[in-house]
Amino acid sequence: MNSGWTRAVIVVLSVFVIMIFVGQAFFASGHKLSVETAYRYDYDEEIPFDGVYMRDETPVYSVGTGVLSYECEDGSKVGKSSVVARRYKSENDVACRREIEALQKQLEVLNSAERLIGTDNSQLEAISAQINESHSGIISSIINGDFAAADEKRDALLEAMCKREITLRESLGYSERKQALNDEIKRLTAQLSGGVQEVLADGAGYFVSELDGYEGEIGFDDIDNMTAEKIGSIIANPKKGGSPNAVGKLIADYRWRVAAVIDTENLFGIYEGSTVTLRVGSGSQLLTADVVSLTPCGENKAVYVFECDKLNSAVASGRVAKFKVLVNSYGGLRVSRKALRYDENGERGVFILRGQSLVFKKVNVIYWADDYVICSQEANENYLMMYDQIVTEGKDLYDGKVVR
Repeated sequence: MNSGWTRAVIVVLSVFVIMIFVGQAFFASGHKLSVETAYRYDYDEEIPFDGVYMRDETPVYSVGTGVLSYECEDGSKVGKSSVVARRYKSENDVACRREIEALQKQLEVLNSAERLIGTDNSQLEAISAQINESHSGIISSIINGDFAAADEKRDALLEAMCKREITLRESLGYSERKQALNDEIKRLTAQLSGGVQEVLADGAGYFVSELDGYEGEIGFDDIDNMTAEKIGSIIANPKKGGSPNAVGKLIADYRWRVAAVIDTENLFGIYEGSTVTLRVGSGSQLLTADVVSLTPCGENKAVYVFECDKLNSAVASGRVAKFKVLVNSYGGLRVSRKALRYDENGERGVFILRGQSLVFKKVNVIYWADDYVICSQEANENYLMMYDQIVTEGKDLYDGKVVR
């Protein structure tokens, strides 16, 4: 009997426990909420297009044999008779010469740092600022894709760090390191076969090693020749071969132009004389350009010619590039579209979780995307604020509801 009574008690308790869990699961599901944090979000609305560069260019010629090694980066400014390249007898000569130049730069850095031996630490603050500036510059150059500038800033960072060591008396000099560098330079110099031929610039300008065969055909002022048909032809065939014995070209001016066929509806409100913001390729740098020409070429189409005065290696190289015109910029709080609700007055907003209660906050939507919106940041506590916990999913939501 005791055994039967015990079994009965166990059964009743088991049913009671199951009912508790089922009830908790049921009621919990009714209060289940999904939330997201309101963060600042910026979005640029851009119109993409393919463009053709227009530049006044002159080929640089050099007759000879051997391995060509360029002495300046694309887009570098050079003077008349400047050495833009050298011809070596072999690839080994080129490699040795590059390594020698890198070692000589290290020597220059160490010599510059050693000039501070015996001085006080009055320059320490300035040196620390140089370190921070060079470090930030390296990161910025890498982000912008300007690796040549990043290399230069890396050398500046190394020099500043060596100077800091000398100033803090953490090093008394670099004589051993300098001797090792000099020994290595002598060893590499002995491996050079000699017979180097220099290639000189015929005039002043901005040197580019790449040729496409359009040099002299698409000048800075050839706007009338840039028809929709010609632009399409060049985009389809951006390279038609370089000139014989040409090793590069000189761009006469730092200003450049780009011609493109664009849908006028996409650039509504932009006319000849307007100023626009361009992005070249996928780079983060934004460039200001003027619309110097706009010629209709069909239904809702026109040939646009933009002019800019910021020349860099990405712009100087190539004949065709992908661009984007920045037409609008939006900045505010990003909110999932599924979080949007309306209160009893028909005002748009969201529910946020404050402690264990729901609070309705109004929103001012300034941009609509497929799955999110951007809302302006208002200095009003009745509107959504940064870091608010936005309810994106939940049942039976209302202002003041207590959620446990």
